[in-house]
Amino acid sequence: MTVESTEDDKDLMGRERPGLEDWEKATKNPKVEQEWLLEHILKKNGSSLYLQQFGLNGATDVHTFRELVPVCNHEDILPYIEQIVQGDKALSLNFTGGISQIIRTEGKNGNSSTTGGQPKVYPITEEDITLRMRFQEIIRSIFNGVLPKQEKGKTLFFMNLVPAQKTLGGLLQLPPTTSVFQREPSKALLQFTSPKEVILAKNFKEATYCHLLCGLLQRDEVISIRSCFASYFVMCVRYLEECWHEICEDIASGTLNQTRVQNDSVRAVVLPYLRSDPELADTIRQKCLRKGWKGIVRSLWPKCKGVKAICTGSMAAYMPILNHYTDNLPVLSGVYVSSEGSFGVNMDPTCSTEDTSYTLMPTAAYFEFIPLADDRQQNNHKDQIVDLTSVKEGQEYEILVTTVSGLSRYRIGDVLKVVGFHNTTPKFQFVRREGTVLSVDVEKTNERELLLGVTSAAKLLEDHLGLRLEDFTSTGDLSTSLPHYVIYLELRNGESAIQDVPTHILEKCCSTVESSFGDMYKSFRFRNFIGPLEFRIVQEKTFDKMTALALLRGATPAQFKTPGV
Repeated sequence: MTVESTEDDKDLMGRERPGLEDWEKATKNPKVEQEWLLEHILKKNGSSLYLQQFGLNGATDVHTFRELVPVCNHEDILPYIEQIVQGDKALSLNFTGGISQIIRTEGKNGNSSTTGGQPKVYPITEEDITLRMRFQEIIRSIFNGVLPKQEKGKTLFFMNLVPAQKTLGGLLQLPPTTSVFQREPSKALLQFTSPKEVILAKNFKEATYCHLLCGLLQRDEVISIRSCFASYFVMCVRYLEECWHEICEDIASGTLNQTRVQNDSVRAVVLPYLRSDPELADTIRQKCLRKGWKGIVRSLWPKCKGVKAICTGSMAAYMPILNHYTDNLPVLSGVYVSSEGSFGVNMDPTCSTEDTSYTLMPTAAYFEFIPLADDRQQNNHKDQIVDLTSVKEGQEYEILVTTVSGLSRYRIGDVLKVVGFHNTTPKFQFVRREGTVLSVDVEKTNERELLLGVTSAAKLLEDHLGLRLEDFTSTGDLSTSLPHYVIYLELRNGESAIQDVPTHILEKCCSTVESSFGDMYKSFRFRNFIGPLEFRIVQEKTFDKMTALALLRGATPAQFKTPGV
């Protein structure tokens, strides 16, 4: 008997729909896959208004494309994106049309902006959405080899989607998390502890309360906990610290707190989960009464085998507190994604978070790389751009992507480091965001250097005083005679916030942080051009208030993170 494939079984180039084995094959011959993908993209998009100006004249080969089409950033393509937002869906970036959504990014101000503070949106096609969903299928296959099969348990999925808005041209505008989740298969939804209506709830705190309540009602069935980012996972556990009393009361009485959950439609779908269970309520209450909450996640969900969340880059700052709450449960960081697309897969999700790397999939986008000089010098070599098969192990690069949605040689702004190869396709670690720097003179301190220093200082505070770093951020102070860096810390000792730390300990911490900075910073400090680093310890819940303000400004709860710089 012969089974014929349908259109649903085809990939973006009309080939059979790829499974994990097909993706494995793609990593064995990335050069051919990349050339094939670029040809496909240029055949579809080569006559777009954007690409027409460079005189490709129908060429689809790598050499002509790289010779004629310049590297670009968001400002270069913004006029074309604005045409699409206004209603021109066809010719601006993608000649064949098919623009189905507008993706908007999150910024550090919580107002759907870039780290530079300007609004940033991307049009994406149905093809692109399909490709992103295929990534979810691949990572599920990989996770199934690590965690118990999902049929045997459930996932507590911390997710709260921001409702889509419509542009003047009638397109849906929404965050990447909302875009992907809307396409989750119904079978996958049944494996979550919360009903879909909770995930779609407009109020973040109502949704989180219901996630926690439903997850605790099914605590013996939870085998994994999922969150988009480590920061959001920590945010939800902190909210549990605030509301566990009410949750226990709801479980004991079989009712739903009217103050915590006011939306009638949300109440209607959650109430059927409830039953009066004083014994379960008392079990949870006794666990939550423990001081410090070390290992609280493992205690409340004893069958949980791991946490699925992105934990690299700026998310690494949340790993100490996440490990504190989970008692070092495995954290599986599955995919390398950005607003521009899904690009890489972690083929070994059981590795430590420090060793997490991503294999860039040759069928996800056409990739190029700008080699970077010593990252402390902040120089690069744009005239030495290389392709996916020409990168060197140990070297850092800024990544460029050409996508099916119409981005061409586009600078995402991520700096990656080659750490090895999966078959013949490079594996990369995320290093930092290019341009995210702290500076008070001509020196530049990047996000990675800051994170390394603060992490080391946090270890000192824990070892000497038993203090735990809750969160931090930094800025440059130019108001004094000597400009200097200021780092704001929120510290806790068990259940209490701490604001007084011995001066000699703080001085040691400052010295530790400064030792992680670059040579130019150290030279300027030695010559007294820059003043000493300053620590400022903030009040309890300061960062929670920052988050609340960001959410009021329209930030997506699942994607918001405190800016380190």
